[in-house]
Amino acid sequence: MTELCFTQKGISMEKIRIKVGKGNVDIKGFTNQHIQCAVDRAAYLGGGIVELSEGVFKMADSLHLRNGVLVIGKGEKTILKKAPMKQAKILGYLGYGHNDLVVDKPDIFSVGDGVIVGDDKSVGFYQTVGTLTGREGKTWFYNQLHAHDYGESDNAFVKTLFPVISAVNIHDARVENLVIDGNLEKNGLMNGCRGAGFYAFRANRVAVRNVKVTNYNGEAFGFQTCDDMRMEYCVAEKCTGNGFHPGSGSNRFYLDNCIARNCGACGLFYCLRVRDSVLQNCIFENNESHGVSIGERDIRHINRNLTIRGNGGAGIYIRNCSHELAAHGNIIENCKLDCNCRKDGEAEIVLQGETDGIRVLGNRIRRRKGKPGILVKENMHYFEQRNNIISPAGNDAYIDLRKKK
Repeated sequence: MTELCFTQKGISMEKIRIKVGKGNVDIKGFTNQHIQCAVDRAAYLGGGIVELSEGVFKMADSLHLRNGVLVIGKGEKTILKKAPMKQAKILGYLGYGHNDLVVDKPDIFSVGDGVIVGDDKSVGFYQTVGTLTGREGKTWFYNQLHAHDYGESDNAFVKTLFPVISAVNIHDARVENLVIDGNLEKNGLMNGCRGAGFYAFRANRVAVRNVKVTNYNGEAFGFQTCDDMRMEYCVAEKCTGNGFHPGSGSNRFYLDNCIARNCGACGLFYCLRVRDSVLQNCIFENNESHGVSIGERDIRHINRNLTIRGNGGAGIYIRNCSHELAAHGNIIENCKLDCNCRKDGEAEIVLQGETDGIRVLGNRIRRRKGKPGILVKENMHYFEQRNNIISPAGNDAYIDLRKKK
């Protein structure tokens, strides 16, 4: 059947709807292949809605989002659960730009498995994520070209690690109302430059609403070099990495009413050169590092109406950068910071680096004993702070370490 689909910028079109899962559906089954079949068909027909029933879908590879397709579940009753990790050693040496994988245990893999390939020398973007497409003896092939050289002498590996939902080189896609279960106990750590529970790379105008990522060995939500990413009412919970990771070179993201709690790193970590975004009405609580960390060339962000409490590090932490790399022009306003610095944080708000144009306005700060509400370090440049309420009061509630001129 067709119906009015989601649109960007008010443009509406009639789109196809495909139902997957159980009951009165078009595609019966509970694997990533069943969902992918529906998504690819909807995209081929010009876009549409893929509706997932209640149930647990076994994910042996990412759900790869496509242009113009909305994937929507039944809330917490629709669960995309990552399959247990399989791994093998690479034999010999694999060259940059090839797609062959010679492994010591070829029989453990299947066509369609999602994999990450790397070694001790290939970190971050130099690892490769793809899907196995065929086999000849001990050699598997996948649908990507190696991003680096990989060698047996450097402990090269193939592991079935991947984002549970992947938005790579696409635009105008959307996912709503479902849970991503990373099956942490049966999976290794996923590198944040190449994956997260939900991961986008070089994607534009992708929207994520009411999606929960839990129990994931890595970051919950991550995106790199994306424009106009939108996340609303999303939850990152009990993941080993950052809750939200706006990644390198992304512009104009919008995060509203999201939560990161009990994650192993920061609630939200602004990565390198993220610009011109809005972060509002979010909760960051009981994460192991900072509530919000802002750093290298992360400029002109509005951070407002945030609740940041009980994190191991600072509530809001401006990283220590030179003037060329500093996080200029950020606004921190109307936030509630409550007893962070649970482990090793220096203050509720830490301002440092050769940073200009920071505005700290109208925040309510409750600090731990011996920890400042606001700490300004020696090399901090011009900033504005006013109408902030810090309790308990005292000489150490606000500390400015800059030399008086």
